[in-house]
Amino acid sequence: MKARTLSGREGSEKRNTDKRDGSRITRRLALGAMAGSLVALRSPIAKADSKLRVGKAVAVNIGYVPLDVGIEHGIFQKHGLEIEEMNFAGGAKIAQAMTAGAVDISLSAGPDMAFVAKGAPEIAIASIAESAAFMVYLVGKQSNAHGMEDLKGKKIGITSPGSLTDWLAERLNQVNGWTSASDRVTKVAVGGSAQATLAALKTGQVDASIGAPQLGYELEEQHEGRLLFDCSHYVGPIELYTIFTSTALTQSNPDLVRRFLKGWLESIAFMKTHKDETVRIAAKVMGAPPAIAARTYDSLISKFSTDGKFGGKALETLGQSFQDLKTLPGPVQMEKLYTERFLPTESQT
Repeated sequence: MKARTLSGREGSEKRNTDKRDGSRITRRLALGAMAGSLVALRSPIAKADSKLRVGKAVAVNIGYVPLDVGIEHGIFQKHGLEIEEMNFAGGAKIAQAMTAGAVDISLSAGPDMAFVAKGAPEIAIASIAESAAFMVYLVGKQSNAHGMEDLKGKKIGITSPGSLTDWLAERLNQVNGWTSASDRVTKVAVGGSAQATLAALKTGQVDASIGAPQLGYELEEQHEGRLLFDCSHYVGPIELYTIFTSTALTQSNPDLVRRFLKGWLESIAFMKTHKDETVRIAAKVMGAPPAIAARTYDSLISKFSTDGKFGGKALETLGQSFQDLKTLPGPVQMEKLYTERFLPTESQT
């Protein structure tokens, strides 16, 4: 069959029709593409989670529980963070990990600011707590001590020389004016584990020991001892627990630091209004019965910082502890050891 040949008029009409149809198709495609672009602009762009390595100086510490609460309840994830939690055996170990680039954020003791002063590639970015109530004096069941004055001339268990507990015992001497050898408390290094503390109390190696409140509550539950008093009875505000970050991270990804602090402070706010959920997580993290975790929560939840800011008096006391223990030579310029520029502003909270 031959193909039909169009006349000049027919061909002209056909070409005009094709042009009009092509124009309609082009406009239709353009409008469709534009609509798709508008939808894409209105739809939120999913942010891939950024991985952050966060270390705890010690695992069993109520002061660091906000990290676990924030992870379990998706608070950090809401800020686009995937947290890899790491646990260490003390502030020195976690400072070494920070120096080696193995940790991005660390939860540690305020006295670890001394590492910053000594040149460690890190900086303090937020206060966790400024209350000495997180540390207490413990006695065994055989003790007849009833208060601070009963520790005069006694042997006190500390974790190690140069530690926070070392300074707390020394401060006890200063506050009470115990200057003579017979009056001063004698400091005995027993380590930081609950087992070592209990053994030292049972054997009479020490008359009292400085530790965490939950250990005192456990001693009472087991009828092996009791909590005598907490250190806030003679120590005012002190930068006790602190968040640090590597200086490399502050330079390469400051937004990541800001997002972490937002998540941390939101986790604390959650803890304050969700006791049951917090106690469940704290009991698991600390390896303590729920009743012990609940008592610890009740005694300390109000002591957590809700804005992360550093208090002048708390920093002054910490600086004094460096001089008392001769941790650092000469007066310390505390303002060089921390920054608040990554903390959320009031409009961001």
